[in-house]
Amino acid sequence: MTSRTAIVLGAGSIGLSSAYYLRKTGFDVTVIDPEPLAARASGHNAGWLIPSMSTPVPAPGILPQALKWMTRKDSPLYISPSADPHFLAFLLRTLQHCTESRFSRGAQILARLSAGSLPLFDDLTADGVEFERHSDPLTMLFTDPHKVEGRVHELETLDGKLPGFSWRHMSRDDLSTYAPSLSDKVVAGIQSEGDQSVDPASFVRGLAAACERDGVELRLGETASLVTSPASAGRGSDGVEVTVQVGGRRLRADKVVVAAGAWTNELLSGIGERIALQAGKGYGYDLPLVDDGPTAPVYLAEAKVAITPLDDRVRLAGTMGFSGIDETIDAVRAGGILSGSREYFADWIHRAQDAAFDHNGRALNPWTGLRPTTPDGVPMIGPLANHPEVLVATGHVMLGISLGPTTGRLIAELASGETSAESLADLSPDRF
Repeated sequence: MTSRTAIVLGAGSIGLSSAYYLRKTGFDVTVIDPEPLAARASGHNAGWLIPSMSTPVPAPGILPQALKWMTRKDSPLYISPSADPHFLAFLLRTLQHCTESRFSRGAQILARLSAGSLPLFDDLTADGVEFERHSDPLTMLFTDPHKVEGRVHELETLDGKLPGFSWRHMSRDDLSTYAPSLSDKVVAGIQSEGDQSVDPASFVRGLAAACERDGVELRLGETASLVTSPASAGRGSDGVEVTVQVGGRRLRADKVVVAAGAWTNELLSGIGERIALQAGKGYGYDLPLVDDGPTAPVYLAEAKVAITPLDDRVRLAGTMGFSGIDETIDAVRAGGILSGSREYFADWIHRAQDAAFDHNGRALNPWTGLRPTTPDGVPMIGPLANHPEVLVATGHVMLGISLGPTTGRLIAELASGETSAESLADLSPDRF
């Protein structure tokens, strides 16, 4: 019996998760990526496994807030002016999804995807996938008491939908006991149980090791492109099939999975395809461990900054910038994460910065990662209508780690025929 074959383009969280489950399903799998493991967004993010914050980025009221932020060079959200018609169409579609009804629909889809995500991480651990993981409660901090109601509304929509999830209000006294380094500007907090966090780079590397253990071929540092070729027996549609060009060779497979994150459209252009996807640039810093720093995940509500304590450092991540495929670092934009965080802590950020300088003699260096973003804030998981042998897995915005295994399993089910594309129509890459 001839084995089914799959080529996965992208060795991030989504691509490796897809490869892992495709292999478990019986496919011979090759993963191709031009970069080393965890070099881009899959290694540069907050590392949250976060069912409780699985809500779409386009939300009611975001437009007035975005307009205010556009006047600040270090704001959490910025949009670089562009005359690109694809970008303008993306912005228009995004604005159309900033309604209560569309936000609610997107939240329901993400809740459905997120509901079973944490057990899949348990399964990975049981299968010997090694990565740093933490189960501490998440605390959201507020400097504006009026913002609390919006978060409560989000949490109430999740009640009963996420196994093992609970939340509670925290008074100022509660917060002072829980985090003594907070500034006087913090007026309220909400703590939730049921979310988790990982070191994202360790997760990607652990998943890659498990894939190789199971027989997946990893081809890192190689650039691939998609091309069309006359169909060979039993492949393609309308006499044409998609092949993968690597160097001077064309590789054929029963299924090609495009999990290239923000670079997905660059690959799809080779076969005349394009999806409604834009790169959202995020920034972050890794701070050294110092006394009285956070010991559990924290989200700074107004600053839009995620803080993740890890075994050997504390990670800060935030911002969302739309400026195309651009990995250059804007020091002012990145610095907004630090300045915004200082509003919530008395002196922890300063002490961590001082410790970093004392250790290596230079200021903290920010990193960046491009998040693949869709107009409705919902991932794209499924086949292309014109090329059904090509499965797209992208558009997870800030949930690429959290929904990695969920997406990988869906891709394997679609590839094997266990799940139909029609049953996942709300995730279709052709839905716009």
